[in-house]
Amino acid sequence: MGRKLYQGKYRVDTIRLRDWDYRSNGQYFITVRTKEKGDILGKIIDNRLIPNIIGIMADKYLKEIPCHFSFVKIHACVVMPDHVHMLLEINKRKYVEPRYSVALHHISPLNATRHGVLRQEKEDPVGTGHGLSLQINRPQKGSISIIVNQFKGAVKRYCNKNNYQFEWQSKFYDRIIRDELEFENTKTYIRNNPKNYSIKNNFYSNKRGF
Repeated sequence: MGRKLYQGKYRVDTIRLRDWDYRSNGQYFITVRTKEKGDILGKIIDNRLIPNIIGIMADKYLKEIPCHFSFVKIHACVVMPDHVHMLLEINKRKYVEPRYSVALHHISPLNATRHGVLRQEKEDPVGTGHGLSLQINRPQKGSISIIVNQFKGAVKRYCNKNNYQFEWQSKFYDRIIRDELEFENTKTYIRNNPKNYSIKNNFYSNKRGF
């Protein structure tokens, strides 16, 4: 992902998938990261997050997203020490059966992106996750970007009001859910994230002899 000169200023290319309408009905795995790494939102103890006040508010605002966007359902979410995961669904038709968003045509295994997303080949109009685009797009009403930015903004405004030093990374990561198996695997991944985080940290600590 490069930096492009635009109107006299350098801007980072979007990481949204080109040609995909992020207002579309579908299910999305979203990761939002804090600017700094570490125990920014809380600390993992005994395989669960013990949140600080910022983590408590992040969890609160995360779960309140459907109150502000009636077409959004959160199937799973978790606040971690320096990031937040959410599995959300956009459903503007209010049907019962889920719609898995993505056609799997012309996919190249060489085009892998974050979270294992396969990036769409250029000729295919629909993708299986986020890709790297050189386009500069403004978020559209009812899109994933608007939803995520509203959440990030709510946490940031709380911190500003209460004199807490806090910043999010400017970008977020997405994966468009392709089928029921991936949907269930993503829910399990989110549910087990605190435990897996502890296992990973203990592994590296033991290797260093701590």
